[in-house]
Amino acid sequence: MKFHKKYLLLFAFIITAFTILSSNQAMAQFGKNKVQYKQFKWKFIQSKHFDIYFYQGGEYLADYTAKVAEQSLDSMSKNLNGKISNRIPIIVFESHNDFQQNNVIDVFLPEGVGGVTELFKNRILVPFEGDYEKFKHVIHHELLHAYMNDVFYGGSIQNIISRNITLVFPLWFNEGMAEYVSLSGMNKENDMFMRDAVINDYVPQIEYVGGYLAYRAGQSFFSFLADYYGKEKIGKLFNEIKSSGDMHRGFKNTFGIELEKLNEKWHKYLNQTYWSDSKLRTEVTDFSKQLTDITKDGGFYNIAPEISPDGKYFLFISNRNDLFDVFLARTEDGKVIETIIEGQTTPDFEELQVLTPGLSWAPDGRRAAISVKAGSEDAIFIFNVKSGDRQKLPVHMGNISYVSWSPAGNELAFVGTNNKQSDIYLYEISTGTLQNLTDDIFSDSEPTWSPDGEYVYFTSDRGSFTENSMIPADFNMFDYDNKQKDIYSVNTDTKELKRITNIPFSNQSYAKLSQDGNKLLFISDVNGISNLYLMDKTDTGFGNMRAITNSQSPVDQLSISKDGKKLLMVSLNKGGYDIFMMEGPFDRQLDIDTLPLTQFVQTQRLNRELADSVGNKKATNDSFDSGDTFTSADTTKDSNLTVYGDKVEINFSSSYKDSSYKSATSYADSIYKNNPNFRLSGNVNPDGSFVINDYKVKFSPDFVYGNANYSSFYGVQGLASISLSDMLGNHRIAIITSMVIDLKNSDYAVGYYYLPGRIDYGAELFHTARFLLYNRFDGRGEQLYRYRNFGATLNASYPFNRFKRIDGGISVQNVSQENLDNSQEPIIKKTFIVPSLSFVHDNTIFGSTKPIKGTRYNITALASPKLGNDGIGFTSLIGDYRTYFKLADGYNFALRLSGGASWGPNPQRFYLGGTQNWLNREFENENIPIGNIEEYSFSYPGLPLRGYNYDRISGSKYALLNAEFRLPIIQYLILGILPIGFQNIEGVIFVDAGTAWRNDKDLKLFTRENGVFQSRDLLTGMGVGSRINFLGFPIMFDVAWAYNFNSFSKPKYYISFGYDW
Repeated sequence: MKFHKKYLLLFAFIITAFTILSSNQAMAQFGKNKVQYKQFKWKFIQSKHFDIYFYQGGEYLADYTAKVAEQSLDSMSKNLNGKISNRIPIIVFESHNDFQQNNVIDVFLPEGVGGVTELFKNRILVPFEGDYEKFKHVIHHELLHAYMNDVFYGGSIQNIISRNITLVFPLWFNEGMAEYVSLSGMNKENDMFMRDAVINDYVPQIEYVGGYLAYRAGQSFFSFLADYYGKEKIGKLFNEIKSSGDMHRGFKNTFGIELEKLNEKWHKYLNQTYWSDSKLRTEVTDFSKQLTDITKDGGFYNIAPEISPDGKYFLFISNRNDLFDVFLARTEDGKVIETIIEGQTTPDFEELQVLTPGLSWAPDGRRAAISVKAGSEDAIFIFNVKSGDRQKLPVHMGNISYVSWSPAGNELAFVGTNNKQSDIYLYEISTGTLQNLTDDIFSDSEPTWSPDGEYVYFTSDRGSFTENSMIPADFNMFDYDNKQKDIYSVNTDTKELKRITNIPFSNQSYAKLSQDGNKLLFISDVNGISNLYLMDKTDTGFGNMRAITNSQSPVDQLSISKDGKKLLMVSLNKGGYDIFMMEGPFDRQLDIDTLPLTQFVQTQRLNRELADSVGNKKATNDSFDSGDTFTSADTTKDSNLTVYGDKVEINFSSSYKDSSYKSATSYADSIYKNNPNFRLSGNVNPDGSFVINDYKVKFSPDFVYGNANYSSFYGVQGLASISLSDMLGNHRIAIITSMVIDLKNSDYAVGYYYLPGRIDYGAELFHTARFLLYNRFDGRGEQLYRYRNFGATLNASYPFNRFKRIDGGISVQNVSQENLDNSQEPIIKKTFIVPSLSFVHDNTIFGSTKPIKGTRYNITALASPKLGNDGIGFTSLIGDYRTYFKLADGYNFALRLSGGASWGPNPQRFYLGGTQNWLNREFENENIPIGNIEEYSFSYPGLPLRGYNYDRISGSKYALLNAEFRLPIIQYLILGILPIGFQNIEGVIFVDAGTAWRNDKDLKLFTRENGVFQSRDLLTGMGVGSRINFLGFPIMFDVAWAYNFNSFSKPKYYISFGYDW
């Protein structure tokens, strides 16, 4: 996030003004919805440095969050040589669906956003998604953002504004540092990603890294600096940047060389690290057949392959068409047959859970099941692959993932997350019976059935806790080392759990069994890269572990045909993900006994041996001191790691530690003890648990901005904008003023917004003053009129789902018209009551500045009844339909149909001609189309209709068509004279056609005069234009010709400000 002050002020002012005036402009609004499906009863606890907010059922997660946050803060304070000044609020959600209902962040947070930190109040928002190791990582990651916000920016946008802070961190610094700190430097996942990036040559200079690569490359860059120069240099870097107020100067002062030279050293290190052992491994295409190709098919994700029982077809999820859809393809060649499900555009398939996919074929080969986000919770749908018929199962849980259909076809296994835990569930399709197979605090995932249907195999971090009786009464996940994941089985009748693998310092996943049940196939990253392994069934369990691939790239997400002859898998490929097929996986053998270790794993092994040699056998959670991200639950110096059967018992006390929470925060205690913000009393119960407090609404400023000046001619002038909200964003107050001369010539408004429920409410008081020059052609010339409008509005919005809603409101407007050039002309005053109701639909996808795909429409009814001498007496219906088609990357076709009709004694006036925000504007008859209070208050423009002046035609009814072909023109343009550059200059070819009329019988679109056929009331214009971003401002240049179906007019030029519709 960039914190340029001028942008922040502009953003704050525009957002506040837009919010206050939103009810009056409802008919022009679109946008998807953030729906509050649930009523949250908020509470909070206070640790020494954090306020943790949670709701019903979230007590355990809140306690865990507080302890992880305190531990993480202690590490950051000690190793980054800085300290925070203010308490940091953390808001905890029990699922990602609940997380998406927050009111702190106005934008919708899609799947893949595991947490967020904002800067108005420096709040952290984190959802629990069933995996405690991931949850811990996200808390630590987001806390680094909040820590930096506090240390460098004072913890709020208000401080940035008031202190004129101009320090800006690029994305690679922000996210890379957060990953480096929260993941103890490098980790296996990032090592695999960077290997792919180096081998495929897509690592740019660090200063040009963006997008997802910013996380991965940034983490690698800071890990390199720590390894090469020493970890203490990272803390010094923070101090140097803070003292100098400049990131580049901070790097130079810390490392003695420029960032550019550090980048060169990093690239040299990357090439040495990954190219040195690349010949020891094979490419995925050497042992499998590639079925998808991101370089040809489009998109970056081809994932979740699910092969049909007969092995001829497979389902998969891909974003090749911009959104994530489900496709059916042939295993023979990967050719897509059809799109089965279009995702992210309908309420039933809002999200397809691409991070935890749940696609599974039924054994009959005709149907399949999928887990998706559908409204307030996740759902399971069964669909017919050929006909598309679908059935939603009545399974009600916060999160559902990894669906697997039983061999008998009568049950589904899946992972369900409720409150504090994720478990393996069975769902009986015919009866709707649901049972929990695991029911404990540990994180379970990726269930798959044994061929006989008696067992479900799955991945878990439970270590040796295979029985509830083994779990201590005071067990807490904060004290548990859960970095290792292994394969387990559970009997579907007895619920007996067995541990299948125990491979220290590694993760195992995606178990698959041969048809006879005698061989187990799974993924392990024991050598540093996720590869395929086989184990044989013995009398005591599974053993004889051996690798069957030695891949350069990690493999993931396995699916196997019923006969076991075809295996589908996903692999990282050139920065994206593709699907590959292996033949005969259970018969495959390698010519080597042990896979070569990556340099990263070799280094970790040496670190552990060094730690053992000095007697430090207990791994620490301090991400800067440990230098080791692996568990110390089990250790072995034998490179041929032993695999244990189901009968083996180990001492679980080494993985469950009664760690001291107080000692973990001792360093933070010492440096923060004199800060009054961290002095608490009564926040902990006698038993050591946190005191739970009821949440109470308290307003605090998000930002306050104002400036003023005095002119001897104009008097006092000023601008002020104030935004207040409570901690959860459920209650908001906005105040905005724009002072010119005195109150009656100024704009000011105040609004209150109530947002915690499904229906959003708003109330506003406002006053506006506008000055218009108008020529009545009565010999007096132009006269200056002042229009004042003051009143109040009440509005409400009810979302049906993410894509559809109803907006309603009522406003009372007191409008006056005063001739400032002729005091003898009487002041006219009128009062209007205006109720309105709108239906809005929007499922569009945005490009950089405008929609590129999907449909949006708005149908609005409004009225103003005649009230004595006041009122105007009309009822209007206005519609606006827009649809967008993506033809290719950058090439789009947009079609818009809009129109309106007004009835009553004084119908609303619609006028056509010109374009929105036309800077070099021209009016028909050289006059602004407003001549009285009614027109000032209710005249409605039908735009754009290029080729004509403003107000070329008007009436009580109108219809307008716009068609545009949008295309890229210039990607980069650097001027030689001035040091100014432009990016992504776009072009447009357009046709506009419309008309307005009063009486239907008088409407005549075409006429024939003197034998010449031409249009009369139908106005048509066409032309070309360009779109450019100049110094942060979107500028549109258009040239258009009016066309009467006989000839073209002279060109008319339009320079306007804003974005295309």
